[in-house]
Amino acid sequence: MSYSTPPAVVRAELMQCRVPLPAPVTLGRTEIRFRDYVSLRLVFSDGSEGHATGFERGLPLFDLAARVVPLALGKPAAMRGAVRKAALGPAPAGRASLIRGISLLDIALWDAHGRQLGQPLWALLGGVRRAVPLMPVIGYGATPERIAAQCAALAAAGFATVKIMIDGTDLAIDTALLEAARGALPDGHRFGIDAHWSWRTPEEALPTCRMAEAMGAAFIEDPFAPTQWRAIGALQARLGVPLAVGEDVIDRHGFRDLADVAPILRPDASVSGGVSGLIEVAHLAAALDRALIPHVFPALHAHLGFASETVRAVEMIMPDIGADPIDRYELDRPVIEGGMALACDRPGASTILDWERLAALATRKESFQ
Repeated sequence: MSYSTPPAVVRAELMQCRVPLPAPVTLGRTEIRFRDYVSLRLVFSDGSEGHATGFERGLPLFDLAARVVPLALGKPAAMRGAVRKAALGPAPAGRASLIRGISLLDIALWDAHGRQLGQPLWALLGGVRRAVPLMPVIGYGATPERIAAQCAALAAAGFATVKIMIDGTDLAIDTALLEAARGALPDGHRFGIDAHWSWRTPEEALPTCRMAEAMGAAFIEDPFAPTQWRAIGALQARLGVPLAVGEDVIDRHGFRDLADVAPILRPDASVSGGVSGLIEVAHLAAALDRALIPHVFPALHAHLGFASETVRAVEMIMPDIGADPIDRYELDRPVIEGGMALACDRPGASTILDWERLAALATRKESFQ
C-alpha cells in the first residue's frame, strides 16, 4: 500500500439485526430473549474492510449511523480524524445523539486502518503489555446457589474479579447473593456489583452500598445515571469502596466531570466516540490517576488494555452465559488464558463479523456508495 494512493471507502453497508439468545435470561424482573445490534461494514477500493457493531439499546441507532456513514465515502482510513470532525458538525446540537453513529464509523475506520497496515490495533496505539485481566459478568437469573457455583468456577479458571448484577431494590435478595459470592470466592479473588441505576439519591443507595462494602466489594457500578455526577460524588464521599460509572457517557467532557467524583471510569467505544474517544479517555485517566474498566465488547476493548495501563480489567459476558449473542458471529474472539486476554497479532480491531451469516437475522439494511 502506498500512502500516496491509499485505498478509499467505496461502499458502506449498514445492518440492523435482532439476535436471539440461546436461551432466555432474566435480569432483575426483566426477561431477555434477544438483543438488537447495528453493524457497519466499510469496503475499500483495494477490497479491504472495516467492521463495527453497537447495541441498539432502545435508540434509533440505525438511523443515527445512516446520517454520518456516507461521510466516509471516498475517504481513506488514515483520514478518520477528518471524517469524525465532519460527522460531529460545526454546531453541538446533534452531537449527543449522532455520537453513537459516529462511534461505529470511527471503529470501522480504525479496524480497516489496522488491516490495511497488517497491524493489530494495540500495536498502532503502542503496546505496553501482552495480557490484560478479564472480568466476567454474572447475575442473569441469579440465585445464591447459581452465584456460588459460577464464582467458584470462574475463580478456578483464573479470573480474579467477577461482576455481579444485582436487583438493587431488594436488600435481602442482594445480601443473599453477595454472601454466596463471598463464600465461594477464594482468597485473592473479589466481586464487584452493578446496580443498573437503581437509586435516585445517596440515601436510597447507602444500605446496599454499605452492605457490599462490608463484604469486600471491589467496586459498585452505576448507582445513578452518569449525568448525576453530584449524587455520585456525594455517595462516594460516604463510602470506602470505589464507584465505577460512565458506560453511556458520550465524550471526554462528560468523563472529565465524572473523574472528579469517581475512581473508575467505564468507557465504551461504541458510545464514547469510537476508538478515538477511547484514546482521549485513556489519556484523561492517566493524567488524573483514574482506572478504566471498559464496557462490554471485550475483543475490541482488550486492545486498549494492551496499550494503556489505566485499564484495570476488560469486561466480558462469557459465551456460556449467552446474554451477548453477537459473540457467535464474531470472527476474531479474545484469546483467554488463566483469566487474562492475550494479545494476538491479527490485524485490525478484532471487530470483524461473519457478515453473511449475521445477515440472515437482519431486520433492516442499507448500502451507501
